[in-house]
Amino acid sequence: MCRWTFRGTACILALAVGAVGASLAQSRTPDAFDAAPTTVLTMAPNGSWGAATDDSVGSAIAAAIARCNGRHRQAIGCGAAFTTIRGGWSLGIRCGQQNILVSEQTLVEAEQAAIDREVVLRRLYAADMPPCVRVVSVDPSGAIAAPYAADLVRLVMRRREDFTR
Repeated sequence: MCRWTFRGTACILALAVGAVGASLAQSRTPDAFDAAPTTVLTMAPNGSWGAATDDSVGSAIAAAIARCNGRHRQAIGCGAAFTTIRGGWSLGIRCGQQNILVSEQTLVEAEQAAIDREVVLRRLYAADMPPCVRVVSVDPSGAIAAPYAADLVRLVMRRREDFTR
């Protein structure tokens, strides 16, 4: 009888310790997303852009607008359109006179959101919109990859002008 009671008590004790351990393991701990700073990408109507990353959303917005204004002296409306994300990718894309700003958790999701937005713009508003060119990418850490696309944009616009003549 003692043997059965000892085994039963040991089993119950093991289950109780296991249940407590499992509940502790499932309790929410701050993950990388919660701890990640906020990235802001802003773009003026003329295509000028600025980006900033900060723990405070307000500070990131102010810094992104200031960088847009500082980088492009004649930029008007640097805060007209912006996107914010915590721990994700931001893309700034220019299609002629149209801007596309998207933010998503992964680069693939951001690229797909940009494609979706381009399709909607072409279908509903600007069927003859020029080809789109990515102007800036901002990774989750706030690092900026801004391709030098001026030559490409000039080439596309020149071909477009030749086509419309």
